[in-house]
Amino acid sequence: MRLAALLPLIVLAACAAAPAPAARCDVTIKFGSYGMGIDRPLAEKVAAVVKADRDVARWERKPWGREGEYDLCLTASPGRDVKRMYERYRQLLPARNLKAPTSIEGPEGRRFETIGPM
Repeated sequence: MRLAALLPLIVLAACAAAPAPAARCDVTIKFGSYGMGIDRPLAEKVAAVVKADRDVARWERKPWGREGEYDLCLTASPGRDVKRMYERYRQLLPARNLKAPTSIEGPEGRRFETIGPM
């Protein structure tokens, strides 16, 4: 009888501890570092465009490094052209970046990364 009384509490506790589902990223912009932090002016420029973009339903910043590195996960609004959204953000990234590596990933395996110092 005691176990039967505790079972609903155990089930509720397990449900409360379950992690939230991960966000789907239609476009991911990765801000890396060569050992001196990310390209902050570029990151701020991209963030300003994201905040004003009606094609973006939601965005999430996913930190991963010790020098400010993070991935910016963009989820498109329903019915929006994700390929066009990818190309728009791809055009914001310079071909060559001596400050820090930056890359973008999108639909159907699309990928671009800035060329660094050689």
